[in-house]
Amino acid sequence: MKPFVFSADAHIAEPPDLYIKALPAHLQDWALSTDVEGNSIVISLGKKPLLKVFRNFHDHKTGKLDCEDVRRLGGRDLKLRLQDMARDGVDAELCFPGLGLQLPRVLDREAARISHRTYNDWAWSYLDGLHEELVPAAMIPVRDMDDALAETKRVIELGYKCITLPSAVFDGTPQYNEPAWDPIFALCGEAAVPIAIHTATGNTPIRALRGPGGAVFNYTRLINDAINCVAMFVAGGVLDRNPKTKLLFAEYGAGWLLALGERMDEAYFGHAPMVQPKLQRLPSQIVREQVVLSMQNDVGALKTLRKQGLETVVFATDYPHSEGTFPYSMDLVGRMFDEVPELTQPEREAVLGLTAAKLFKLDLGKARSAKAA
Repeated sequence: MKPFVFSADAHIAEPPDLYIKALPAHLQDWALSTDVEGNSIVISLGKKPLLKVFRNFHDHKTGKLDCEDVRRLGGRDLKLRLQDMARDGVDAELCFPGLGLQLPRVLDREAARISHRTYNDWAWSYLDGLHEELVPAAMIPVRDMDDALAETKRVIELGYKCITLPSAVFDGTPQYNEPAWDPIFALCGEAAVPIAIHTATGNTPIRALRGPGGAVFNYTRLINDAINCVAMFVAGGVLDRNPKTKLLFAEYGAGWLLALGERMDEAYFGHAPMVQPKLQRLPSQIVREQVVLSMQNDVGALKTLRKQGLETVVFATDYPHSEGTFPYSMDLVGRMFDEVPELTQPEREAVLGLTAAKLFKLDLGKARSAKAA
């Protein structure tokens, strides 16, 4: 039997008017929506455009001939999605929203509470019957910490196996080094529900650099958001005080985690008189035990895997986004493993899916049988 393959970063597409219909008239300025303008798809918050992408942006594939069929058929059709997964060799996926990744930009408390709940209820219902193969990640409103805790409790009771926080918070929300996050982390730790942070969410500049090099720089610099998150959660003691809580970072690469832990240890000892709070474990140990990163094109992560820790790296395809690996995921995996021949078969299987299956408490039999059917 082939190894179980889990993608820890994939996306589902909400109806483009989901949030418009959910919000009352006085909150329409906070309604996320998508529309088509010529050759572009525009994502807007109320009447304010947030992001514009080419309609044919997904048609290209770096390093592949233009004539090859790389079309994603299952973006809005679950039957076709399962076919795409089978074609790509993927058994199960963690599903983030598409449009809903911009929900942290809804800064009105009432609108945020309604919009996040609307998405979570829609996603749970949309994937009904497929929760072992397509694992939805709940979006949590963080404009108010009481609302954040209440929605976290609600979605866990509903059955969610993962919640999502933004990569950077806006003013008015506690920073990630502050004890205000402890109740949410404690709840998720006790429920064994990991907290995911997806790239380019919240108060982060999507177009930080314009002009020459912007396309490469803007995507590359997103690593910094993950580094900041890990450093704040570790140095502030949030993870140390909640040792059962797991953090998953999606679409940030994974080869940098070992170096970050070492750097934080250096700072912890080198600046000891200034360090507050004092931690029960070294920063690098906290990182090894509680932080997981998803990887796509990341041989460096595999080369540091044993030293960093086997359960710190999981595979992801980013389906259906164009920077993802569909439909060549298994080809890519094979080439990466060829470059790190010292990894054993159990180590490879852990990266491909078994670590994620443990993280999300998956029934492998159900996931495999549903995909086969």
